[in-house]
Amino acid sequence: MNMKKIFSIILASIAMTSCVDTVILPDNKTVDDDFWQKKGEVESVVATAYAQLCDATAIRNMIIWGDFRSDELNVASELPSSAAYRTALAQIYSLNIETENTFTSWYPFYSAINYCNLVLQKAEGVIAVDPDYMQGDYDANRAQVLALRAFCYYYLTRVFHDIPVTPAAYLNSSDDLNAPQVNPDSVLTMCIADLKEAAKYAVSGSTYGDWRDKGYLNQDGINAVLADIYLWRASVNRDESDYEACVEYCDKVIQAKKEAYELKNANKPNVGGDNEKKEYYLSNYRTMYRDLFGQDGQNADESIFELQFRTSNLANAGIDQMFYRYNSSSSNGYGYLKASAVFGKVNATGNGVWNNSVDQRLYEYLYNANSASMEQFGVRKFVASVSAGITNTADVTRESRSALLQDWIFYRLTDVMLMKAEALVQLYNMGGKVEGDTRNEEAFNICKFVNDRALSDANKTSYALRYATYKDKMEELVLAERARELCFEGKRWFDLMRYNYRHTTAKADLSKKLTEGYVTNSDEFFELALRKYAVPAAMKAKMRDERYLYMPINQDEVEFNTNLVQNPVYKSKSSSKR
Repeated sequence: MNMKKIFSIILASIAMTSCVDTVILPDNKTVDDDFWQKKGEVESVVATAYAQLCDATAIRNMIIWGDFRSDELNVASELPSSAAYRTALAQIYSLNIETENTFTSWYPFYSAINYCNLVLQKAEGVIAVDPDYMQGDYDANRAQVLALRAFCYYYLTRVFHDIPVTPAAYLNSSDDLNAPQVNPDSVLTMCIADLKEAAKYAVSGSTYGDWRDKGYLNQDGINAVLADIYLWRASVNRDESDYEACVEYCDKVIQAKKEAYELKNANKPNVGGDNEKKEYYLSNYRTMYRDLFGQDGQNADESIFELQFRTSNLANAGIDQMFYRYNSSSSNGYGYLKASAVFGKVNATGNGVWNNSVDQRLYEYLYNANSASMEQFGVRKFVASVSAGITNTADVTRESRSALLQDWIFYRLTDVMLMKAEALVQLYNMGGKVEGDTRNEEAFNICKFVNDRALSDANKTSYALRYATYKDKMEELVLAERARELCFEGKRWFDLMRYNYRHTTAKADLSKKLTEGYVTNSDEFFELALRKYAVPAAMKAKMRDERYLYMPINQDEVEFNTNLVQNPVYKSKSSSKR
């Protein structure tokens, strides 16, 4: 898909073509100044910018980029060779990715970016022509698109490393679409600046009292993205100040969520269910799945930012295909992907992510969990509409559903809590032993709080205080808790990449493009990332340095944009293989 397709303007409120192979440029109504006359027209473009990430291609790719590339997922063994994405998935699984691979497509993210740029160019002029559209409305809209654009660029640079940064909205076929390719350091610096600017005008995370509190990047969402960016950059640069900034922004989110929950429940007895005010308010293990992922939940109190499918009655085709039914037929008993034994069994082959068989998440997130006879496990998270129950037994009943109206969650409170824990561990005795440094213990307490939510009262003592003085063990504990809590949510590969960058012999340099320098991957990373393979050692050579951690740029993009340079380890299928 070429660059013209990337920057297509597809307004949901305007008649449009449905053929993804058609080069679609902005509808005259959206480009012409006659369109930008009303408050509602600006808001429709803002909403449509978010909607681009609901595209099935975007959801599929985020699952592939963040989950399938890690130790979490395998190609479903039942999948026929005729399945549309079978070959593309096999390439990625075997670490022989070609530049034409369908999962190298980045167009939904750049489509969202282009909408954001369009609002930044056009919206301010509406103040002069619509008395209902005031400076405060524009400031709020501007904050939204600055934040969303930054989020998209941050996501893309983690996947592709060196990415094009568009100077403005693309409006006509005559525009120069050869956007310059930029290194991650410059991209992240730009994203941080835009997010901080957006934060000045963004509304709080509980302003609307409806889906917009979670569906838009408000204060809590912006702070969560900033925490994520600082954690990423700190892990690569091993920078103390960035870890401290991560903790700072995590604390802002945690405090805001605490205050919002207590205000909402101020006139209700038993705040938190036990008459005690808490540092963190999470659904208990009986209601967790229902609140976060079930048919009666989503946009839960502990959620921060999620793509809205249910509120718009929109089927999430990406999740449907990847986890539920690969060709949208109800007769399929599986999606394209299934969980590996590492994530499906307790202590699988001695190195699984689950410590015990009483963790409620094991049964909420997987079908046939911990079955001794199985090596692959259907993903239940997002797919099932109801909780698996609290009996800690495998739920083998797979619902027959006509559509999956499931939101895709980008950030929720436990994610932010564990980001803070990760940063605290790295700050522990950083630069030398510091007497009385309790940050390791604070990180442990966060992990325990998250883990306890998934356990009955009788089982909570199984997570005993350990490793309080061992930085390496605490780092592994946080990583393992993130694996348990956030599996199948597009997080794992990026968690492993951060872990890798902290353990490489040489420190990576984000100011260099992949063609200018790279580091060799760490043995610690290989031990985790390759453990889903029958012979991990055989795969190690195919992922020997950081260049292999990033996806290739789609061949069409490289051929169309003369400023793009392909990630150096990848070849077109017409060339010799790497």
